[in-house]
Amino acid sequence: MKMSNAVEQSLVVLVMLALQKGGLPVKSYLLSNRLEVSESYLKKTMRKLVVAGIVEAIASKEGGFKLARPIADITLLDVYEAIEGDGSFIHSTQLADRIFLSQASEQPTVDVQQALDVAVDDVLSVFNEAEQDFKNRLQNYTIAKLLRHVNADNFEKIDWRQIHLT
Repeated sequence: MKMSNAVEQSLVVLVMLALQKGGLPVKSYLLSNRLEVSESYLKKTMRKLVVAGIVEAIASKEGGFKLARPIADITLLDVYEAIEGDGSFIHSTQLADRIFLSQASEQPTVDVQQALDVAVDDVLSVFNEAEQDFKNRLQNYTIAKLLRHVNADNFEKIDWRQIHLT
């Protein structure tokens, strides 16, 4: 399994928005400059987060992006599925059937077919269980948990709109 860079970038953006002073919206060009990615690329990623209801796009002179819900209600699974999709990442191409059944003869024996079916089912079962474990762990970890070590009383919020890159 390979995750796109957009998942990590989305998590960073969500933390930035969570730490944004006054919950004010942050413009896409400011976010893309901080992340050192093109604005058009970031806008595509942000659109996925908007569609998923994780961030809100504010269209105005002072607009930009802000969190659409509390950080305790945004899980890593929400972010992962917004970016990567919510379908399974387990896909069989039936390669084993093509390779091993073609070698068995024109008409494979029932034993060969059954052995192959059991082996393929076993492998897919392990991968499906691993995928479910992966998604369960993501579901149980929120942005709030990610920021749990940031003591709100001792941490000054950041106004990303006022920070200029050098």
